[in-house]
This record gives sequence, C-alpha cells and structure tokens, in this order.
Amino acid sequence: MALVEEAERKRRRLGRLLAGVFILALVMGPGPGIYLVNPSPDAAAPWTVWGIPVLYVWAVSWFFVMAATVVLAYRKVWLAGDSD
Repeated sequence: MALVEEAERKRRRLGRLLAGVFILALVMGPGPGIYLVNPSPDAAAPWTVWGIPVLYVWAVSWFFVMAATVVLAYRKVWLAGDSD
C-alpha cells in the first residue's frame, strides 16, 4: 500500500513539474520571450541559425518543449488505469 501511495505522489509531483514547464513554454514561445531574441523591429538584419531567422527557431524550439512535455505526461503521468 505504501508503494502505491509513493508512486502516486511521484506521478503528481511529475505532473506539477510538467504543467509548470508547459506553462513556461506557452509564455516564452509566442509571448514576451520573443522580445529576448527580437528586441526591436528597427534592428538591421535578423540573426539566422542554419539560414532560418532566429525568431522562428525560438518559437519552434518552444513548440518542441511543449510537445515533449505532452508526450512525457502521456507516458508517465496519464496512465490507462486512471479514471478519477
């Protein structure tokens, strides 16, 4: 019984951590985090990474963080036996 409670506690902690990471990515991707990589529209030429503007790389990288968070939550937190 104690092992089940410990596993449930770990899943809840991981769920809270993943929720925090997802919210951070949701804010930093399309939100004010864009101003960290593109501070002014009057800037000269935008930086590039592999020929892609850094602004797009920024947004896509945060998308991958969100996608990885959902996949990890699906595999570790949202178990099939749960029907609360």
